[in-house]
Amino acid sequence: MPQVTEVWGLATHDVGLLTNSVQFGFILGTLSFVLLGFSDKYDPSKIIFACCLIGAFTNLLIILEPKNFQIILFTRIVVGFSLAGIYPIGMKLIITWSKTSTSTNLGLLVGMLTLGTALPHLIRMLGVSFDWKATILVTSILSSAGGILILMLGSGPYLRTSVYKNLPLLKNLRQLIYKKDYISSALGYFGHMWELYAFWACVPFFLLSILRNPSMEQIAGFSFLIIGIGCIGCFLSGMMSQKYGSPIIAALSLLISGLICLLYPILPPNLISLKLTFLILWGFFVISDSPLYSSISAQAAPKDLVGTALVTQNCIGFSISIISIFISTYLFPLIGERIAWILLPGPLIGLIYFYRLIGKKY
Repeated sequence: MPQVTEVWGLATHDVGLLTNSVQFGFILGTLSFVLLGFSDKYDPSKIIFACCLIGAFTNLLIILEPKNFQIILFTRIVVGFSLAGIYPIGMKLIITWSKTSTSTNLGLLVGMLTLGTALPHLIRMLGVSFDWKATILVTSILSSAGGILILMLGSGPYLRTSVYKNLPLLKNLRQLIYKKDYISSALGYFGHMWELYAFWACVPFFLLSILRNPSMEQIAGFSFLIIGIGCIGCFLSGMMSQKYGSPIIAALSLLISGLICLLYPILPPNLISLKLTFLILWGFFVISDSPLYSSISAQAAPKDLVGTALVTQNCIGFSISIISIFISTYLFPLIGERIAWILLPGPLIGLIYFYRLIGKKY
């Protein structure tokens, strides 16, 4: 981002537009998939393959350095749109390969997403620097290679596609709304999303507020640890759900995460080790429930609407996360660590709506 900012002479608000355009594209993509019913009409491996290639090609376009900033923004929107056909559709693809270990497999997927989110902090900690054009080129090549591998793999033996060939929006949404367990799981997920990405965005700010004269490498290293440990949280929650059930493990994660939101701002400021421990625990539990919502929603939704159920859930959840990121990053300079209390309603509301699922076999 610093290199791109210098090359195009971007102002601060332009950088924000560049970042949010990818998020906007993702939301636009998930909404389009829901409206057109693509998520359940077609083979998920072919959707992922097509979106990987479209995203890779569009990603490469900014290397041409177009003078028009609007064109740059458009390419980022298309990249975000393409991601909508990779991440939530990837969840459906994983589900087609297993009937009994959905939560474990989704735990692996979301764990990898979490580790990927943390990796830039590790790269900064190590002092590694890449030319921005090389970064764009390599990510496009990897995206294409990933799409080809998924196409070669294909979908699993438990794939179900929708029997409706015309525009199915109203019928599909009506079926989902009538599934009370799906609605409860989705509402729990929305509360979780209010907290998750805003917390990740604020991790460096939390560290700057408690460490004394830290270097950028220290901030990056602790940020990698706090965010990256969520990868282990996802793995463990997926495995534990096989024994105790997804609802109880997800509710426990929400509860602990909510307690940390409540207690963190009142911890003594001089107890640096304690505050770091709380942040690491927060990083573990803030994401450990994420794959379990998708697992429950996939099982609670009609079998031929699993893709639509997951894409709809992602569309609304990521829309909520944009709002909470904006509020938390804007208010952090004003209220500091008390921003945790702004995030607290997420786990609380999630628990209220998710509570009815505890004890059910998911």
